[in-house]
Amino acid sequence: MTDLQLVQQTLGGDQQAYSALVLKYQDYMYTVCLNMLKSKPDAQEATQDTFIKAYKKLDSYKDASKLSSWLYKIAYRTCLDMIRKRKQTIDIDEVYNLSDQGYDVQNNIEKDQMHETLNLAIMNLRPKEAALIQLYYLEEMSVKEISKSLEINLSAVKVNLFRARKKLLCIVQDQFSELENYLT
Repeated sequence: MTDLQLVQQTLGGDQQAYSALVLKYQDYMYTVCLNMLKSKPDAQEATQDTFIKAYKKLDSYKDASKLSSWLYKIAYRTCLDMIRKRKQTIDIDEVYNLSDQGYDVQNNIEKDQMHETLNLAIMNLRPKEAALIQLYYLEEMSVKEISKSLEINLSAVKVNLFRARKKLLCIVQDQFSELENYLT
């Protein structure tokens, strides 16, 4: 059954259809929330709030975008609200779903080290910068999709993504420089 069919059934009063949507997307939304909030209890609360808000606003879902993008937007805003309420500065961490199929051990070690370096670098970005990096590179969303999802104008997404990449590059270069100095 497609997401749209489940949404339509839920709007028709079928609670099991919404349960199926929650089961399908709960891990993804939890990961999004955990990456932003860095706290399992906060991420669980934000995930729950995300699905409650989504249920209440389900009639506003437009089939023009993927349901996962629509849910991501709700989760993102829910997490930002939690951050604002707690007046914390929290960075976003990247999520990696690596498959060992077809890779040798050395290649996996090198990728793990590179991902570790990127994780550390991304932790130094502001939450909005890190979110753009995550959406563009990990979620493989287009600039246009990011613009729609976060309701930011297209040129602002391009400029902020450019700045985030530039900042990320400087951070990674500094980390390698520090490592090189440490090893010599």
